[in-house]
Amino acid sequence: MIAAYVKERKGRLELHFLPGYAPELNPDEFVWNYVKNEGVSKKPLKRNESLRRRVESDLAGIKRRPALVRSFFGAPSVIYTKD
Repeated sequence: MIAAYVKERKGRLELHFLPGYAPELNPDEFVWNYVKNEGVSKKPLKRNESLRRRVESDLAGIKRRPALVRSFFGAPSVIYTKD
C-alpha cells in the first residue's frame, strides 16, 4: 500500500527511515519541548482548570505563529524535512 503510493509520486516523494527511538530527529518533539518549557509548566493551573484544555490552548497558540512552527523544522537534526 505504501510502496504503491510512493511509486505514484514518481520521484516527488523522498522517504527517510528513522530509528525506532530518535526524538532529536522528530520535529514533533520540538513542539512538545516548547509546550513544556514555555507553556504549561510556566503557569500553574488555576483551580478547576483542565490540563487538557491548557495544553490544547498552548498548541492552538503555536498554530497561530507560523514562524515558530517553521522553526521546529530548522534544527540541524531535522534538516531532512527541508527541500
